[in-house]
Amino acid sequence: MENRYLEAGNYAPVSEEVSATDLPVTGELPRELNGRYLRIGPNPRGGVDPATHHWFRGAGMVHGIRLRDGRAEWYRSRFVESDQGAPNTNIVSHAGRLLTLIEAGKPPVEISPDLARMAVWDAEGALSRGFTAHPKVDPVTGEMHAMTYNPRFGEVRYVVLGADGRAKHTADIEVPDGPMVHDMALTESRVVILDLPVTFAAAKRRMRAGLLVSDLPFTWDDQHTPRLGVMPAGGTAGQVRWIEAPAGFVFHVLNAFDNADGSLTMDVVRYGQVFTHDVRGPSDTPPELARWTVDPARGTVKEELISDYRVEFPRVDPALTGRRHRYGWFAGFSAHGLKITDDVDRDPAGGFGTGPLIKVDTETGTTTLHEYGEGRVTMEPAFVPRPAATSEDDGWILSVVHDATVNRAELVVLDAADLTAAPVARVHLPTRVPFGFHGNWIADL
Repeated sequence: MENRYLEAGNYAPVSEEVSATDLPVTGELPRELNGRYLRIGPNPRGGVDPATHHWFRGAGMVHGIRLRDGRAEWYRSRFVESDQGAPNTNIVSHAGRLLTLIEAGKPPVEISPDLARMAVWDAEGALSRGFTAHPKVDPVTGEMHAMTYNPRFGEVRYVVLGADGRAKHTADIEVPDGPMVHDMALTESRVVILDLPVTFAAAKRRMRAGLLVSDLPFTWDDQHTPRLGVMPAGGTAGQVRWIEAPAGFVFHVLNAFDNADGSLTMDVVRYGQVFTHDVRGPSDTPPELARWTVDPARGTVKEELISDYRVEFPRVDPALTGRRHRYGWFAGFSAHGLKITDDVDRDPAGGFGTGPLIKVDTETGTTTLHEYGEGRVTMEPAFVPRPAATSEDDGWILSVVHDATVNRAELVVLDAADLTAAPVARVHLPTRVPFGFHGNWIADL
């Protein structure tokens, strides 16, 4: 049985780890970019059943590009290896550590800056039950907030790690059905739990009924009411205010912030449904950028679409995490056409796909695209502020771009304030980087 997430084009895994130095560059790399761009995704290593393989499964492979003083010093790809699994979803920096992340039961695996050494890191046991793919770091306190879960347990565990990497706070919050909690929201004063209708319980029901399932133990759950849990940052289970949410599923939150009237705003990428027709990937319905205004006092969520384009992998200036933002950068979603108004057929078998880079002004709704050229599509962007930046979009966008015409990848640097301009620089990589999930710029300290 064919499985595009395993066999088609740039979804197919690569078999070898690669190292290369003195990478060729078109254009001129900003000398201020001193650090590493690190990206991770699933890269199955064999023994996979195409009939059941889900895109979210498979050992993680890290791809790293070292930039310094206007040069691209090296590219390296390495499989994540540890005695407790191989995280495949995100790679972040915290408390002087580079951490590869996955949700639902596995702790992070720390990796050295040269990608050579790896070891499980569980914050002295605080993360032994697992972590998350999307922790949020408060830019003022340096604290890392995370909603962690494990399908074997009946709760979400809220964890706060200090800037030093030590656990400062934990709280267990009971939730029914074992929901997939891929992301969370953080404001200056509150955190939000996403308790949405993709659950472990629904996967078990489908399996007992003999329906088509994948090796991801979560699926769409019509019986699970979507809701948000709003609680004070550093709060406990008794302080959670549950509010029914719009129907659908959210993998990713762009950002969230408090409002003067006591409500909070969340910009989210929302799907109408996932894992129903396409049980091996998130392509059932197209993702749309929505603004949720959450009013805990009234127990309401107001939804407003804020872009005409289908987008995924949202990014904001990290310095504005939990604070009011204006701009977001995204990978355009191409499997269903780019504009929401495009008259295209839904084709779950076509799978999930990205296209151009998209910048959205959330205040005006203005959308700007950067097209990379024929056969070239972006992966998740990362915003890097210019030193002494004078505006929210004063900086660069870095993303890995797949070029199907040569079957290789590039790290492309764009001016974040002017996506219509030609790339500032293109770093030519020696191999392709399979479509995966998340990447981040880790600046030298």
